[in-house]
Formats: sequence, C-alpha cells, structure tokens
Amino acid sequence: METWKAVIFLIGAGQGFMLSIALFVKGIKQEKASLFLSSILFVLALELLNDWAMQIQYHSRPNAFPFWNVQSYLMLPISLWFFIQLTTTHRYALKKTQLLVYLPVFLEIFIRSIWQIYWRFVDQHVPSLLAQPIWFIWTEILPIVCMFVVLGVYVRKLSILPLVGKPPRLDAIIGNYLRCYGMFTFLGALTLLWALGVLLKWPVFKEIEWLLTGCLFVLGYIGYIDPDFFTVSLLPGSTVKTVANPDFAQFTDEIELQRIRSAFRDDALHRQPKLTVDDVATFLHLPPRYISFLVNTRCATNFTTFVNQYRVDEVIQKLGDPKQQYKTILAIALEAGFNSKSSFNQVFKDHTGKAPSFYLRPTQNSSINHSA
Repeated sequence: METWKAVIFLIGAGQGFMLSIALFVKGIKQEKASLFLSSILFVLALELLNDWAMQIQYHSRPNAFPFWNVQSYLMLPISLWFFIQLTTTHRYALKKTQLLVYLPVFLEIFIRSIWQIYWRFVDQHVPSLLAQPIWFIWTEILPIVCMFVVLGVYVRKLSILPLVGKPPRLDAIIGNYLRCYGMFTFLGALTLLWALGVLLKWPVFKEIEWLLTGCLFVLGYIGYIDPDFFTVSLLPGSTVKTVANPDFAQFTDEIELQRIRSAFRDDALHRQPKLTVDDVATFLHLPPRYISFLVNTRCATNFTTFVNQYRVDEVIQKLGDPKQQYKTILAIALEAGFNSKSSFNQVFKDHTGKAPSFYLRPTQNSSINHSA
C-alpha cells in the first residue's frame, strides 16, 4: 500500500465533494449549468474516493460502507449533455420533464444497492453484477458510447463557433482557448482512457487516477468562481447572427460580453430604474455603440429587453425566497429596478407569460400583497 497516494486521493475526493456541493447550491440559486457541472464532479470525486479505498483495501473490510453503490457512470453523458446545451444555446429552456432521462441512473443505483445487501447478508457466493453481460453493457459500455456521442456534439458546436477576433494579449488568447476547449479536452482525454481500459483492457488505471487528480478540480474551481467561463458563442442559424465589428477591432467580443453580464449579475446594474446604455458604458469604460452591438448580435435582443430580463429574474428569485415574504410584490419589483407598477406588470407578463403571483411559494400567499 502506498500511503502517500491514498492521502492524495482522499484529499482530492474531499475537495471534489465540497466543490460539487458548492456548485449545486450555486446552480439552485442562479446558474443552472452549475447543477450539471456539480453532478459531473460528484461522479468523478466518487471515482477518486474509490481509488483511495483500493489503496487501503477498504472494500474488503466487513464493516465498510458501500459508497461505490451510488456511483453511476450513466450520469456523466446525461449531465454533460445538459451542460453543453446550457452553455452553448442561447436561452436554452430546461424543462423538468427532461430530467426523466436520469431514471436509468437511479435504477442502476437501486439494483446495485439491493445486490450489495443480498450479497452481504444472504449469500456471499453470488457472482458480481459485472459478470452479467447485460449489466456490463448497460453500466460500462453504454456510458462510454454515450460520452463519445455527446463529446462529438460538443466538438461539432465548438468547431463552428470560432474564437472571436484576434485578442492582442497572450492571456486573452489563452483564456479564449481554455474557455472553449478546456472542458472538452479534459473529458475527452478521460473518456478515451476509460474506453482503452474497459474495451481493450489496456493498463491505463494510473493515468486515469492522475488525470482526475490534476485536472478535475482545476476546472471545478473555474466553474464555481465564474459560471459563465464555459459559455461560448451561439450556433450559426440560431437567433443570433455572427456579425463583423470592424469599428471595434481593438476589443475581444467574448471577453467584453462576459464583463457586461458580470456587471448585471454581480454588480446589479439593472437595479438602477433609469439605466441607459451610456450608464453601462461609463461603468465598463466601453463605447455605448459597442455595448449595443454586443447585446444586439450576441444576445439577439435590444438593450431594454436585456436589462428587463435581469430584473424579471431577480423578482422571480425573490418571490420564491422565504426571507423576502414580508415584502409586497411591488416593493420587490421596485428593488429590482422597475419604476412603476404598470410597467412591471406588462414587462413581467411579456417575459414569462404569467402573473407574478404564480411564482409565489404556497406559504407566501397569505403574507405577500398580490396587488402588483
């Protein structure tokens, strides 16, 4: 047993679980893509924990807790698919019914857990589930095939989303390439090694261990610190059209668009009731025309609609927050940047198609004024 390796794997797994939880919380509150990045990190952190267990021969202990039963590789291609859609498709609408594709994951976990209980308390001579061809294909081969398919979709999207402009600084060039290809490169290398080990029986287990340890949590930290980091341009043919910007060649569109989004997401510029393009331009030290250009071409909308979307999102978030239940809907709307009841009602209906009261928590119906 190599104690130093066991320690590294245990620390790495613990770090991965903490990042997964942090990303999950962040995804619940704001960035849906973080939810799926969280589930990817969770599965890979479990893999590192399993590596630790093998180093110390934990599996053979009679009182060992079978944490490995909750690890399903089927979760990887499913979560990666949703992550890709949320980071490459403009205003991707995630529906709850789509999450039913995770049912095979829970079925696998349930069957494995039942088998573990039967093996431990009834008959330890029962053969391994992996010895069953159907189970092996379902839990080992199918996830690999699906990962290659999803990664193929990912690389296709990236291949037709050119890195915009020619950034004058080396750090900007590196940042653009890492943003677009970092996640794909990491998961692509991992899937290739995984396939070589499972399908061709190549001795690549050590390479997988160190790839996970070295790369997994770097990408996880990036995703937590800046959820928009992996967001790339939209596909040609969607509502956004790629337009040349010779008048602003000194700027890097992707970088400046992230700055604009950060100004609204982190600095809450939308809370200013009479916010104008000039106000945003002054805040970011950019030409007003360039901001309008980015919003029009990259977000497929105008400035007013762009700002109002952040206001509507904030209202929806606060309407479901128990800490805000003492406030009226109108008070929440004014805090978000709307300057009147009539404009708020109209904009809210245009953006959501529903009344504000639809987003209230059931326990808030009696405590919040619905007059807005």
